[in-house]
Amino acid sequence: MQEITRREFVKMGMASMAGLFLRGLELSSLQFVPEVDNPLDSYPERGWEKIYRDQFRYDSTFHFLCAPNDTHNCLLRAYVKNGVVTRIGPSYGYGKARDVYGNQASHRWDPRCCQKGLAFVRRFYGPRRVKNHFVRKGFKEWYDAGFPRDEAGRIPPQYLNRGKEPFVKVSFEEACEIVAQTTVNIATTYSGDKGTELLRKQDYDEAMIEAMKGAGTQVLKLRGGMPLLGATRIFGLYRFANSLALLDAKMRQVDQEAALGARAWDNYSWHTDLPPGHTMTCGQQTIDFDLATAENAAMVVCWGMNWIVTKMADGHWLTEARLKGTRVVTVACEYQATSNKTDELILLRPGSDPAFALGLAQVIIQEKLYDAEFVKGHTDLPLLVRMDTLKLLKPQDLIQDYKPKGLKDTQILKAEERAPLATKQDRQIITESLRNEWSDFVAWNLDTNQPEVITR
Repeated sequence: MQEITRREFVKMGMASMAGLFLRGLELSSLQFVPEVDNPLDSYPERGWEKIYRDQFRYDSTFHFLCAPNDTHNCLLRAYVKNGVVTRIGPSYGYGKARDVYGNQASHRWDPRCCQKGLAFVRRFYGPRRVKNHFVRKGFKEWYDAGFPRDEAGRIPPQYLNRGKEPFVKVSFEEACEIVAQTTVNIATTYSGDKGTELLRKQDYDEAMIEAMKGAGTQVLKLRGGMPLLGATRIFGLYRFANSLALLDAKMRQVDQEAALGARAWDNYSWHTDLPPGHTMTCGQQTIDFDLATAENAAMVVCWGMNWIVTKMADGHWLTEARLKGTRVVTVACEYQATSNKTDELILLRPGSDPAFALGLAQVIIQEKLYDAEFVKGHTDLPLLVRMDTLKLLKPQDLIQDYKPKGLKDTQILKAEERAPLATKQDRQIITESLRNEWSDFVAWNLDTNQPEVITR
């Protein structure tokens, strides 16, 4: 009989145990599945549910004002986990708001947000967010070279490759230095007679050159952004434009009355999708009224705005108004997003809006389709108009040495009088000079068959 060594015996034993174990696994597959009568009473394993429950768990929250490029300023709530904002939602606090007169807001304002606000967290951590200070490569080279210019004051073309060259990362201090020195260089270059001559060589209009009055700071153009998007951080650029009058005073050695600041681009003509032709033609911006009152109108005409796209947070007011029977009409140059929410769509050629509006006014007046009482009490149509100047007739045109009447709900400031603190203001405040400019108006009294002064 062959002897078995200890090593061989251990090997054979381990092989036998492994075989028995595998055989047991094989037989276990033939066993009956444990029967569960009530899964809510005795569920085998529910730990996996924690993964889904933890998806929306958060460590803390904070509220912030969403003001990317509109005037809604929705108050949103951010949910933070491990120091990272994981999602954004509405604050559900608008219904709790109360004004200084004690009027309580409706909870119909909640939830107030839009799809762009809900996805705003992607902008926080997205790859396109600018997290450092950068300057265009060609511009920095022009700065480093000492602001070279040709004989007409133009920048050499090798430095003007915007969109074709990369950006260079700089420090905060260097970025501020570049901005400051460039601002001084531009203002200095175009100041005085020398600057005026350079502008002529660059084919600037003579009327523009004359309006500058020799101040190089007038060449600088700044846009502060919409005031509701940040009164100090964005709108503050207008204050910076005005403060450049200090630079002009030093360069041209003029007093503060003659010093001029920079030019400012307005927030309508140069702002995104707003129609600048509307203001140029009609003399009035497409001002936003309170969109929540749409449901109180028998008809809503969307003209000069694409409600569903540019007023996303207020889109539900239009939908709810339609549910209550309000008819909606869109006047536009294209089939816009709001058009499929309307009863009628009127397509116009660009620039023909005023002619169409005048045609509507003619038909409404000629066929007396207006509400006479509303027109008399809430519009300026009853006011008399001068046929020679086509401007509203003023009382001083009829009454010698006429003085504007006092206004009950308006505080008028004298020339040297200062307005009270904002917290102390309880009515409209205007200067005396503005009140005189407004003056009063004149309407025709059918009872006396004479003109009569009308105040605000």
